[in-house]
Amino acid sequence: MGEEFGKSGLFIDDLYALRVIDPQVANETNELKEECEQFTDKLAEFRRIIDQFANIIETFAVEVDQEKMRAVGVQNMLKTFSKQRESEQQQIQSEIIEKMVELDKLKIEYQYLQRIESEQQEMIDAFYQHQ
Repeated sequence: MGEEFGKSGLFIDDLYALRVIDPQVANETNELKEECEQFTDKLAEFRRIIDQFANIIETFAVEVDQEKMRAVGVQNMLKTFSKQRESEQQQIQSEIIEKMVELDKLKIEYQYLQRIESEQQEMIDAFYQHQ
């Protein structure tokens, strides 16, 4: 009798209920539906994980850019300090040269004044001896 129903497109399931679809096809369809729902859930979970990962990467990229900018700022500041130090060093070298030139002039003047003093002392001594 079940075969007669099968020929007409009607089927009887395990609970002896009349069905339009073959019970095996209905079971496979339900299994496929459950697998599709599981796949959809897994896909949604995967998408959520990807979104979290993308947010983490974006945050990390912002932090990297901030650190890069800070490093560039520090590097520029170090270059500025280096240039300032070099400029100060050149200025000090220039002052040293000026002071050495002035020292040489003062030495020459001192020697000149010593010679004048010596000559004047000789004249004083000669004046006292002739008196």
